[in-house]
Amino acid sequence: MLKKYVISGDIIEVYEYSKYMKGRGGANRTSSKSDDIESSLKNYANTNQRRRDIVRRLACSNFNAQYDKFFTLTFAENKTDVKECNYIFMKFIQRLKYKYKKDLKYLAVIEFQKRGAVHYHVLSNIPYIPQDELQELWGEGFVYINAITHVDNIGAYIVKYMTKDNTDERLQGLKAYLFSRNLKRPEELLNHNLKDFDKLEKKLYSKYKINELKAVYESNFDTLHLGSCTYKQYNIKRK
Repeated sequence: MLKKYVISGDIIEVYEYSKYMKGRGGANRTSSKSDDIESSLKNYANTNQRRRDIVRRLACSNFNAQYDKFFTLTFAENKTDVKECNYIFMKFIQRLKYKYKKDLKYLAVIEFQKRGAVHYHVLSNIPYIPQDELQELWGEGFVYINAITHVDNIGAYIVKYMTKDNTDERLQGLKAYLFSRNLKRPEELLNHNLKDFDKLEKKLYSKYKINELKAVYESNFDTLHLGSCTYKQYNIKRK
């Protein structure tokens, strides 16, 4: 059985797969155009889910709802070109770093308004900045600052703002999220070819007292190469 732990701040995820992946093989086959379209949509759906997992884990590993800020950047004009908007966003980040915080940390996700315009939801370690000052620095439209001190899973909070449509072509091949290079990555522990896994697993359970926690979310699903999977998510804050 393959077992994996992912630790992102206060969130611990446990995956238990029924088998190892021994390799991929099989005969080649030709595919019809409809097969190619279905495969493309399925691949994008998987990519979209991976994006959401990455964002959720980066948020939990780097930001604290008690101290960090969450705000939304909108465009007054109906800007729909993601590449253009991302360029404008990065220029804003440069101004933000220059004026307020050189060691700025940020994580931003893209969402589309009903009219099709791009807007950004941003987590950042910026200091207190009056809304009007932040809006002036943005210079493209309205800025909304959200209170998040009540949030105990900041990753799940920001992910809910990401575009959810797995068939939405506007983000295919483009960045659906942007983040600073100084963000730390979540820890991973995998028992595949790891001799000291048992010792490390015991330390993990001792450190986080996983046995005393109740899973906040559980699911079972099938995978193509690793068989069935049991997934459990724990939140250390919810003891």
